[in-house]
Amino acid sequence: MDPEGRYRRRGEALASTREILETRNRSLSRWRAVAVLGALALWVAGDLTPWGTPLRLGALLAASAFVGLVVLHRRVRGRLRRVEAGETWVRQGLARLNRRWDHLPAPAPEALDAGSHPFAGDLDVFGPASLASILAPVHTSPGRTLLHSWLLRSSEPEEALRRQEAVRELAADWDHREAVAVEAALAAQRGPTGQEPGSARDFQAFLDWCHGQGHVPRWLAAAAWVLPGLLALAVAAQLAGLASAGGWVLVLAVQAAVAFRWGRPLQRESALASKGMPELRFHHGVLAVWEGYGARAGLLSREVGRLGRGTGSASRALSRLDRLLHLADVRHSSVYPLLEVGLLWNVHVARGLLGWRRRHGTAAEGWMDAMGRLEALSAMAAVAGDHPDWCWPRFEEGQDDPRFSAVGLGHPLLGPSACVGNDVELGPPGTVLLVTGSNMSGKSTLLRSVGLAVVMAEAGMPVCASRLSLPPVRLFTSMRVQDSLEAGVSYFMAELLRLKALLDAAEEAEGETPGRPLLYLVDEILQGTNSEERRVAGRRLIRHLLRKRALGAVTTHDLE
Repeated sequence: MDPEGRYRRRGEALASTREILETRNRSLSRWRAVAVLGALALWVAGDLTPWGTPLRLGALLAASAFVGLVVLHRRVRGRLRRVEAGETWVRQGLARLNRRWDHLPAPAPEALDAGSHPFAGDLDVFGPASLASILAPVHTSPGRTLLHSWLLRSSEPEEALRRQEAVRELAADWDHREAVAVEAALAAQRGPTGQEPGSARDFQAFLDWCHGQGHVPRWLAAAAWVLPGLLALAVAAQLAGLASAGGWVLVLAVQAAVAFRWGRPLQRESALASKGMPELRFHHGVLAVWEGYGARAGLLSREVGRLGRGTGSASRALSRLDRLLHLADVRHSSVYPLLEVGLLWNVHVARGLLGWRRRHGTAAEGWMDAMGRLEALSAMAAVAGDHPDWCWPRFEEGQDDPRFSAVGLGHPLLGPSACVGNDVELGPPGTVLLVTGSNMSGKSTLLRSVGLAVVMAEAGMPVCASRLSLPPVRLFTSMRVQDSLEAGVSYFMAELLRLKALLDAAEEAEGETPGRPLLYLVDEILQGTNSEERRVAGRRLIRHLLRKRALGAVTTHDLE
């Protein structure tokens, strides 16, 4: 079945299940109301009629039924949320397939100066209607950081091929990818409403806490249990008439002094543990799905294995940390002063957090790194699953005349109806592909198709082509040059600076060992000057790149 048909069939099944669950949800809401009103009515009737005992017993049974209905209702609503998250996954998959950019969530902003990067701005790697938009969403800062590095930097062919193997396996496993997406959506719902994704700096702060030192003194840990116990006994003794109020007041004063002296330093432990965790603490469900995945590909198997199994697994550890941080979050509530003074709340929470850090702190960084890799691979697998007709690129290493050779190469961001395939060959070194044609004939689109094919191939994804082979290359583009009034840079100067960066990249690539030739894509050389100067400068630039044994393509209107 084609991907669109598969999405639609899954969407229909989920819609049918949702209708059933919504009916149950409404029915349970009504029965809960009936149980509460019935319990109240029976209890009141028991006070007003001679049949008090049986009626009160009936009221207790109605109250018990209400509790059971609440538990059942929570389960139904939980299933309903899962189904709705699955429907969102289906809608986003269809939007990616049909390139309906306004129906897709905006990709996380990339802290990147696209104008200075060798190709990111020219090729629409990030931003709305970009390569990042046709990948599945990535929810954590480790995953975003890793995926962005794969898209922005060249990788060795061996590493790209390992990722290919993992992406192929995940692309074929639609059920697993849906389960991961559903758990990630539920994790986002459990997080604070409207909260921005955590930054890499916040995540590093959490890792710093994991590697930190600190402990709760034994006498303080003992006092946190003994003093509240004494307080309860003193209050009970006064209520029983066995002692005056002075006993519990004295104990409470001692607890207040302990809370004042130790509460704030221990509260800092909770704040440090929470830093960077809002986007991670709720993802133990995602990790549990990955831990149960029987990966076959070497890279996948290794990363899944790093998450552990059983009681020492990452999901269980983060679930425990989530509960501890929920207890720590009580400090933001109005009842916190009572809990802190009455129970020495911060001491108990800090003991739990520090105990968690002793047991799991050294493993947390590895867990988060593995989760980031799995997220990044799963995001790329969405592209492979959505486009089974795209090809897997081959890397040709160690050739004396390296070539980029594609059959049926298309632009991956265009929909099927608008995408036109072309056969393209760049190389061998010492040659250039000169592309000309009228306005709107597709010259720039062709160059971007080549550039995005290189980016996707080296990241480990399939590419929009029938066949593609390429050597390991260093990619550089010059297409969307921008002037800057703020920096005092005219359009012509901006073009010159970009071409200077291209020449520098060619020099660096020529001196690399082992060789990784530069692959350049230049759209309309020096548009900011007159035709004669443009022709002279263009010829000299191309001759220089040919001498540097770079591969590339140039578009121009100037046939001369």
